[in-house]
Amino acid sequence: MKVLGINFSNDAAAALIIDGRISGAVQEERLSRIKHDASFPTKAIKWVLKEAGLKLADLDAVAFFWNPGIHAEAPNGRMTAVPRDHMEYLYSVPAHLLRQLDGSEVERVEQTFHLKNTTQGFVKPLKIHYLTHHTCHAAAAFYLSGFDSAAILTVDGYGERTAAQISRARRDGAIEVLHRIEFPHSVGSFYAAFTQYLGFEPNDGEGKVMGLASYGKPLYYEQIRRLVTLTDRGFELDLSYFSYFVPRRRRFTQKLLELLGPERQPESELTQRHMDIAASFQAVTEDLLLHLAQMARQLTGETRLCMAGGVTLNCVANSRIRFETGFEQCYFMPASSDAGTSLGAALYVAHQIGDSQGRTDPPQLHPLIDYWGPGYSDEAIEAVLQLSGCTFERPADISEAAADLLAASKIVGWFQGRAEFGPRALGCRTILADPRPAEMKDIVNARVKFREWFRPFAPAVLEERAAEFFENGEIAPFMLVVYPTRPEHVHHLQAVTHVDGGARVQTVKRQDNPRYYDVIKAFGERTGVPVLMNTSFNIRGEPIVTSVEEALKCYFTTDMDALAVGPFLLKKPGKC
Repeated sequence: MKVLGINFSNDAAAALIIDGRISGAVQEERLSRIKHDASFPTKAIKWVLKEAGLKLADLDAVAFFWNPGIHAEAPNGRMTAVPRDHMEYLYSVPAHLLRQLDGSEVERVEQTFHLKNTTQGFVKPLKIHYLTHHTCHAAAAFYLSGFDSAAILTVDGYGERTAAQISRARRDGAIEVLHRIEFPHSVGSFYAAFTQYLGFEPNDGEGKVMGLASYGKPLYYEQIRRLVTLTDRGFELDLSYFSYFVPRRRRFTQKLLELLGPERQPESELTQRHMDIAASFQAVTEDLLLHLAQMARQLTGETRLCMAGGVTLNCVANSRIRFETGFEQCYFMPASSDAGTSLGAALYVAHQIGDSQGRTDPPQLHPLIDYWGPGYSDEAIEAVLQLSGCTFERPADISEAAADLLAASKIVGWFQGRAEFGPRALGCRTILADPRPAEMKDIVNARVKFREWFRPFAPAVLEERAAEFFENGEIAPFMLVVYPTRPEHVHHLQAVTHVDGGARVQTVKRQDNPRYYDVIKAFGERTGVPVLMNTSFNIRGEPIVTSVEEALKCYFTTDMDALAVGPFLLKKPGKC
């Protein structure tokens, strides 16, 4: 069974499942070069089909991340790529008819297109499934977790009317929804409002708020905590402080200004007050998420937890959930934003809706791999390098050659294999640096990434050595948890240990990414520290690079010293 999954709200994406396995997945932004591209994922669809050697007519089904039977309008009104009258034609019958079914819940909506091949004379049905948003998040998390059963907690801004959902996944792969919390009582919207209050772009700058929080103290905790009431049904917000019903407008009211003082203007100076508000707000958010995770534990009775939805990118909260809620294992979906719903939608249809001939057993996917985007052969890379006219070499071992440069505190662009799916660079579209000197953080932020001074970097460590350098050093391949750096190693890891003593760790296993593992190992052999500083291969305001050409552009327009692209190495004259 061949299933295409798509979403086009925030972080539009496409994913293709063939016989229960992931063939490809990519965000539209990586191809369009528009960060958080929310348009219809035309380029992403074309890429996943081309990668598999298929045409649209070869598909058995299309899975969509949103259910118009529950909510006919797009999230934040942003589905602007499809004319509204076309959307109405597609949505009006299921949206209006199903609203007449008193006492019934709409789990999914289906439509069938009949594709006629004029030359061969056949007609083939192509079924479109409109799935519930949070079930798509849940499916992505569970089917990739490797667990045979689990509690699932999904938390974001909203999907249709749901802002958080607790589900149980059974051993047969079925997902049962147990509880929903409806918008506007939304953790994601709550966080977006404070992100905007602190002068950052909502639905983009939330990670900045999390990083900034480490520089503050929770002096405003009591004031902000009073805006939230925890209940046995979840939580309720005091909505008199918020105004996130209308998109592209200020998401908080005058009451919040009266409570906390004036908001910060974008790009203005960050004061200690802003840091303290960020710390206070982060602490309240952690209270909320811990409460929801504990509810999931109680409602399901499961010992393992899967999480997805944009709020799952809050790695500080994830760490507390992992160690304070009684779950024995946690899986945090790496593509937790709406991009991941394209993959979740396709997985759900393939494993829960497919007919008796097409339906497959729940996937036994390796839980540590998410390299499903575009990749380039050595021959294709060399052709681009030749055409560019740049000077390059092909060392005997690219990992050893890069490790020599990194041990000399050079900054190396690292472009290898297929691109990651999701917001984190995990060793394929990455910039690497020496984690030891404290000044390396400031150098890379200012001269390579061109971003705010307080933004932290992640340590990539050999999986088998993680516990040696980090407390609670469990497997953490996706940079979605924070572990304290062991005190005796802080001076070895100054560039990747945050001001609060924590680090957003990525553990690396050789079978997942051999070259990436080898460069970290080789660096460790030279320095005694099997850890590298890792950040995404892009600059502020741009998507992570996808193609060789984009890697070259980023390399030549920043203060990187060298570029390892496939087996080839470029070095800037006078710097290496």
